[in-house]
Amino acid sequence: MKSSSVLARERVETKLDVLINLFVATKQTEGRSVNTILWYRRMLGRFSGYLPGSTVKDFTLANARAFVAHLQQMAVRYERHPLSPPKVGGLSPASIHGYVRTLKTFSAWLHEEGFTREDALAKLKRPKLPETLIEVLSESEIQALFNGLNPNTYLGNRLYTILMLLLDTGIRASELCTLTTHNLDLVDGKIKVTGKGNKERIVPFGANTKKALLRHVSAWRPVSESDRVFLDLAGGPLSYNNLIHGMKKLGTRVGVQRLHPHLCRHTFAVKFLMNGGDLMSLKMLLGHTSIEVTQRYLHLTEGHLTARYSQFSPMDRMDIKKKRAVPVPGRVG
Repeated sequence: MKSSSVLARERVETKLDVLINLFVATKQTEGRSVNTILWYRRMLGRFSGYLPGSTVKDFTLANARAFVAHLQQMAVRYERHPLSPPKVGGLSPASIHGYVRTLKTFSAWLHEEGFTREDALAKLKRPKLPETLIEVLSESEIQALFNGLNPNTYLGNRLYTILMLLLDTGIRASELCTLTTHNLDLVDGKIKVTGKGNKERIVPFGANTKKALLRHVSAWRPVSESDRVFLDLAGGPLSYNNLIHGMKKLGTRVGVQRLHPHLCRHTFAVKFLMNGGDLMSLKMLLGHTSIEVTQRYLHLTEGHLTARYSQFSPMDRMDIKKKRAVPVPGRVG
């Protein structure tokens, strides 16, 4: 039987790559989504690559801080990325924030599993994220997007239906790509989507979106062994990258270069609130786990209302003629 000192020495000599694989496998058995598992592998794999051949004893606060500094000083992103070509410019603060979150999650797991005596990265602070204004599509931009599509072709009809669904429900791109015909209810006008953490939720859609979906499924969607609602030209499931490419191509063509699925999600949220929707309903529709995440849309809604009010102020738009003041005897001023 091995002594406690031998076991302790074996733990600190365990390769970091082995522990990362064990961590990912553990999260997989806990039911984490495929995207979350890929996220963990990519983030932790980059840290492991920064310290090749490292063991758990190299998983220190100093090394983690050095790694974060390395990320912040990068001049090129997407190096050796399987899908995206290298681009000049460092990682965004949001990306670096994601690396720190993942490292801290891994650090807490190492401590819980007994591979470290303490949570090595408990004092590692997440970099502060800049407060960015959430942009939404204007009504004229939305009209331009639909005007730029020909719904009487397969690709045109598919993207027309996708835009209708994204703008009418606020679902995520991953939720749209994995939507199945079994989870599409065209009678009651609702879909069942699987969001982050494999959490399912029901999201309704309106009459116009219902018409678009019915037309696409019954007239344009090819016969396929796949049960996905949206398919590629070969009849397979529409991929995330294929979706992004199609939306970017349309946006460039009609002058809305920033078009992206998440922009549609933001637009839905703001318009839902401006049309009288309440915050708790929006939280459930978007699949947020915290109301704080949903509340950020309130500030944007207030900004949009202020801007619109300046255009449509009832009294500013009235041409009120001022009468000449009549002096009142005995009154000064």
